[in-house]
Amino acid sequence: MSRPAAPGVGRRAAALVPLAIAARGAAFVVPLVIARWFGAGSVTDAWFWALALPTFALVLASTAIGTAATPAFAKVRAHAPERLPRVVGGLAAWVALGSAALGAAVAAAGPALLAHHTAFPTDTQALAGGYLWALVPFLAATGAGAVLRSACEVHGRFGAVAATPLLRAAVVIATTWGLLGPLGPRALPWGLLAGEIAQVALWAAILRGEGLRLDPRPWLDPEVRAVGRDLWPILGGEVLVALNLVVDKAFAAVLPEGSVATLEYADRARVIPQTLLESTLLMVGFATWARLRAEGAPEAARAEVDRSLRWTAALAAPPVAGMFIGRHILVQLLYERGAFTPDDTARTAAALACYLPGVVPGLLGLMAVRAHVLERNLRLVPALGLLSVVGNAALNAALIGPLGLNGLALATSLNLLLVPGIALLRLRAAVPLDPRAWARTAALVALSAGVAAAVELGPGAPQGWADPALWVGAVACFGLLGLASRLNP
Repeated sequence: MSRPAAPGVGRRAAALVPLAIAARGAAFVVPLVIARWFGAGSVTDAWFWALALPTFALVLASTAIGTAATPAFAKVRAHAPERLPRVVGGLAAWVALGSAALGAAVAAAGPALLAHHTAFPTDTQALAGGYLWALVPFLAATGAGAVLRSACEVHGRFGAVAATPLLRAAVVIATTWGLLGPLGPRALPWGLLAGEIAQVALWAAILRGEGLRLDPRPWLDPEVRAVGRDLWPILGGEVLVALNLVVDKAFAAVLPEGSVATLEYADRARVIPQTLLESTLLMVGFATWARLRAEGAPEAARAEVDRSLRWTAALAAPPVAGMFIGRHILVQLLYERGAFTPDDTARTAAALACYLPGVVPGLLGLMAVRAHVLERNLRLVPALGLLSVVGNAALNAALIGPLGLNGLALATSLNLLLVPGIALLRLRAAVPLDPRAWARTAALVALSAGVAAAVELGPGAPQGWADPALWVGAVACFGLLGLASRLNP
């Protein structure tokens, strides 16, 4: 017999928003100081290119592993809590080993990829190759941390998880700054590693406080084996989606110097709403869906999926419209200092404008894929991933000629309209939707897009804080955001 849905998923997630903004804002300071120290040139081309290649391992750790592990941890916690230390510790050990091996394989292939698929000068290639090897221990720590984070979420420690980026960002910046003198640009990966170790240590301490003393040996517990079986289709889809970043960087690497870094800076701004979603609604929602299913309430879990999707669309659309309206000022505020020039701001803002139309569909796609995992539609996940990477590559090839760097960003947006749309259509077979509530949500999304279009086609995107169009657009977007919170109980 199913029980009522756990109330307050959306409200609980909304309560985390101020903390998530503070934490993610601190984390976003990392690329800001990189922009200040190195601007958009050969060093940042090498760093962001190297960071993009093993990004699929980061996605494996932060997304695929968490997606596969959370339902398993919820099940063990509900029915056999004494096994949890061995399950969590064993999975963390295996993921760390696998992430390190994957990073080493990428680093070994780096010189050939750099020589044949970039137009980087020799010294930039050498720097990027060194970064790849230096990132291997970082990947291992990230893999273990993803498992511990999932365990913290299952224990309901959402606030602590949402706040962790504050610690990580502080350690990354302090360590990198301290090493800049002796190491120069080669300090970047070691600062990143120090931040990740601090984050993993904090999550381990949180679990210890919950009475969970980890057994960090590579056990092959039956539940670990089950996670491994579920992981492969999820991993296949996530790796393919992550390869979009590599594909984009590969296309950008044949454009003029600074293009890779400019695309990265625009992408970092684009994913601000995604990082907030992952720290709030997606974290709380997925853990709640998994707990309800572990407790034998699948219909309650499906009702929460529908509610979470509506919250995502309604609460994301007005801020994304505001980002589009104020993109020049946003980029200027984030990056324009030190070696980052006004010309860099103009190029980054133009790319960001092409990225933003795909943000809301992309956020809905993130939620829909998690729901498909709980519905055991695992074969769909790699199929969507394959469609994503093939579609993105084809769109990049078609648009890079006429539009250059902006074409690569626009290709991402078009791809995000297609793939998440298919995921949502397939989800309708399992998850009942509230037609009236969705009609209200769709109207609010359309109004948000209309406000952005009215400013763009009327006075144009504001270029400074004194521009009245900025404040008119801001008032309209804040009003729609307030309306969204009332329309989705």
